[in-house]
Amino acid sequence: MEISDDDFVVDEDSPDDDGDCIGEGDGDDEVVDDEVGGSEKEEEFVDPFETLSDEGAPWLVPLPQIEVPRLDSGRSVHDPQWTKSVLTIDLSRTIDLGVATWNINHMNKTKPKYFSKKCSIGRLFNKNAWLDVLVLQEINQVSLKSLPQDIAGHNLELMLGPHMISVGPKGGKGQHEYYPIVYRGDRLACDRCWALHRGRWVACGPDTTIYWTKPQHKRKNKKLRMYASYRPIVVYRLFTSNGGYVYVANVHTTPKGSGLSRKHEFDQIRFILEVARARQAVGEHWIVVGDYYLDPESSIMDRGHDLGRAGRFEQAVSSRGLELVIPLSATNQTGLSSISEQYGIQIDSDDEDEQDGDAKAEKKLLFAKLQEAVESRVFDSPSPVPALEKFLLQQKRKPKSKGASDNYLADRVVLFSSEGGKRIKVVLNKRADFFICTRGLVRRFCGLVSPVSGILHVDPNHNALNWWCTVSDHAPIGAIFCSQEYSPKLTDYENEFKQTYCEELDDSKLQLEKIRARVKFEALQVLEGLLFKLATYPQPDYVYHLSRRVCVYLTCMLRLVAVDLSAVSWPIPGDIGDQVVSNQALLEFIEVHAFTKDAPRWSPEQDSLVTVVYEAARAARRCRQITGYVVADFDFIDETDVYDDRFTEDL
Repeated sequence: MEISDDDFVVDEDSPDDDGDCIGEGDGDDEVVDDEVGGSEKEEEFVDPFETLSDEGAPWLVPLPQIEVPRLDSGRSVHDPQWTKSVLTIDLSRTIDLGVATWNINHMNKTKPKYFSKKCSIGRLFNKNAWLDVLVLQEINQVSLKSLPQDIAGHNLELMLGPHMISVGPKGGKGQHEYYPIVYRGDRLACDRCWALHRGRWVACGPDTTIYWTKPQHKRKNKKLRMYASYRPIVVYRLFTSNGGYVYVANVHTTPKGSGLSRKHEFDQIRFILEVARARQAVGEHWIVVGDYYLDPESSIMDRGHDLGRAGRFEQAVSSRGLELVIPLSATNQTGLSSISEQYGIQIDSDDEDEQDGDAKAEKKLLFAKLQEAVESRVFDSPSPVPALEKFLLQQKRKPKSKGASDNYLADRVVLFSSEGGKRIKVVLNKRADFFICTRGLVRRFCGLVSPVSGILHVDPNHNALNWWCTVSDHAPIGAIFCSQEYSPKLTDYENEFKQTYCEELDDSKLQLEKIRARVKFEALQVLEGLLFKLATYPQPDYVYHLSRRVCVYLTCMLRLVAVDLSAVSWPIPGDIGDQVVSNQALLEFIEVHAFTKDAPRWSPEQDSLVTVVYEAARAARRCRQITGYVVADFDFIDETDVYDDRFTEDL
């Protein structure tokens, strides 16, 4: 299925759900709106700067000379002295880099999350030795007051990037933001940063300010057409200690529209993807990272499109010769409602600087549905969470895009208990944070950063995300990238992970061995029963021939999992071949028919060759499955661990 950019494009008449930029309310970001400088009636307007330009591009700026300390080899080993030498920088050097991205949200001194945010960055580096660089979104004026203090004393460096100021529909100045990186000064160096704004490169110094607005504002107000649309993408050039270099692009798209037709997010990163595709042809490494407003349909299940929003996005990235590196679990959470023990319904207040129009509409819709649930006495059930899930699953909704199938409210929300089960929280979880990289970075490992330490491939029950949402509505996402198959950083991380979780790993291996032993024992018992039935079956009909073939298949699977068959009580018949029962019919029986809902089950009352051969088919398939079982790092993640106050003292 071909994916074009038009699949991400919404009609210009779609409503702008996200609202206008607002200040922080703490005196730092005051909004001052001017009079509208033009007709209120919208007119046809096409944004300028719609073609990508190389003028001022990073690759046109010569690579710097970097000096590194080394021992003077001309001196005696008894009298060593340090000197400095120039490090040769080129593309042939191996890149082995640990990266994390985090939309930390705007800080506001009046909000409870302020105190947990102000100490979190230094802690991330302290707890994660694999981490080399942290890419941040939504650093506002308040954040700037605590950020230098947070990273002080940790041998961390800060590259702030340009000062971005949003312009509202009437010309007032709204959000003041920075999109910086924090990195370990003993591992990396950063010489420059640039902003890619609607196809134009802007070299950024310490005093660079960039104004931006939304295209719908420019249609109504001609005075705003001097500003480029949407936030720019900030690009940093990083150098590793061995002389390699990599470009890191910091993305935060601005939402517009709703549902699967919200194409503007993709349009905002189209140019940086074209840059990454072109530059990987000359061997450069690019990582595009940040917060992308994937729609709620991408959260866990998607009935709204054949591929789903995330699937379409991945195919669009792949068609450009790039790789999408995205966590398996949700990374962003919007609180919608909560239901107390007495079934009082409360809509959660908007998060700080909430711009997602889908979430605001979802709150209103969900509130009405929860009231219906109360009237239907759903919460009278002894287990109200499953009962509410079942109720929501019945709430069929109209598709949001042309040609899409139905979608269900239960697909879009996640429910979990809080306050010891006295309150049910209803949230909208999304995979909104991602990495896109050039294919020269052949080794990639990604997941949520654990509240303790390390990277979680899978976040069971969204427990880690729930914990991080006490700090921000996004969890930090980590990844390790390497330009060769063997990654020393990933190997060291895996070894440390195994040492840290050695008890859990041993327990998982023990549990896995128990599963294997049970499957083998049950399959051997079934084989004994099948051999007996075959030896006493009166006539060689189709059931008999099928059973013979299943018997041979089962014995092959038992030998594959190292079961000694020399002690079975009955002789094992040979294969009769595929003349009567074809190989295709045999596999369909084992893989499909034996596992249907109405497939026969053996019992003392239903003791026949038919029921036994169905059990044999199921046993054979289970034996084949356990040959591929391995212990992975998410097999022993504690599904009940909610990362409680044990770890908050480190923030």
